[in-house]
Amino acid sequence: MTRPTGGRCPRPWLHFSAFTPIFSHFLTLCLVGLWLLAASGCGDSPEPVDVTPRDLFRTRAPKKAPPVILLVGDSLSISLADTLDGVLNGHGSRLFRLGKVGGGLTRPELLDFPQALPELVRNHRPDVAIFMIGANDAMPLVTADGTRVLFDSTPWKAAYAAAAARLMDMVLAANPKAAIFWVGAPPMADRTLSAALRTVNAALREACRSTPPCRFIDTWETFSDAEDAYTPTARDLSGALIPLRTGDGVHLTDAGARRLAARVISATGDALPIPPSPARDTLFAALTEATPVPQATAAPPPSDEGPRKHVVQRGETLASIARQHGLAPDALRRANKGLDPKKLRPGQTLVLPSGGDGP
Repeated sequence: MTRPTGGRCPRPWLHFSAFTPIFSHFLTLCLVGLWLLAASGCGDSPEPVDVTPRDLFRTRAPKKAPPVILLVGDSLSISLADTLDGVLNGHGSRLFRLGKVGGGLTRPELLDFPQALPELVRNHRPDVAIFMIGANDAMPLVTADGTRVLFDSTPWKAAYAAAAARLMDMVLAANPKAAIFWVGAPPMADRTLSAALRTVNAALREACRSTPPCRFIDTWETFSDAEDAYTPTARDLSGALIPLRTGDGVHLTDAGARRLAARVISATGDALPIPPSPARDTLFAALTEATPVPQATAAPPPSDEGPRKHVVQRGETLASIARQHGLAPDALRRANKGLDPKKLRPGQTLVLPSGGDGP
């Protein structure tokens, strides 16, 4: 072996620099130990602290995504959807609609719900499905095999319940865990129609019984007085009268739509998670701070004073004006030739067509 020049062999393991990290850690531990020893002898002994690690390996449930909501129905459902959209906006939930003014299960010529619904549920797989169909269905029903059954007959009740259950089954085929709600029709100013809608609502209740995920939401009491009769008006806490229904005795005012939406939200529980907000407070005030007052149950008499008119107010749109008067937006536009819905201005006068297109 050749020795290095310059005298003795270097021994790196004896160099102080090799021990510096070890001495540094050792000295730190000694100082910490002395400090703890001194602290333990001063005053009362501290309570032992449990520093055992917890929940290190527990699998945490993923954060629940906001629900996908589907609302299907006639013009009353459209008012409901507009109002729900206002309180759901900004909370992550997605609301999809399938609605038709005058639509119903007995009126496929306007909108064939069984034909239109499958693609919608396949594309969006709703977590919550809300149906509000029935206000236009007090009429004969043509079954899938082409048989025409008369309204209020025993075959009609069974066939109508089966048709409603078929729609709910379409939702469950796309999402077996979906929550389903069917909103019953409210009373109407016309006594004959109101009596017929009790039959429709009874058939819908039966449809929900045959489809266990479904829950029927009764709105009759929400829009009737203490005698269970139709009323278009409620009184708030200040004593002021609030119109809930439009002049046709069928459709809802904005206050009526808020009352309906609050009723639906309260009945759906956690299915529609709407956090506290001023919009939510306004919504529920229409339900909890207003009491329907008795009114004569009769359809409003026809007017002999010529066509009705509406003066546009700030912030109104063609759709909101049509909703106030129980009209379809297209009918209102046709009654005002040359009207550009995008250029409505406060003070502008619109002619209101006579009659509506049904709920």
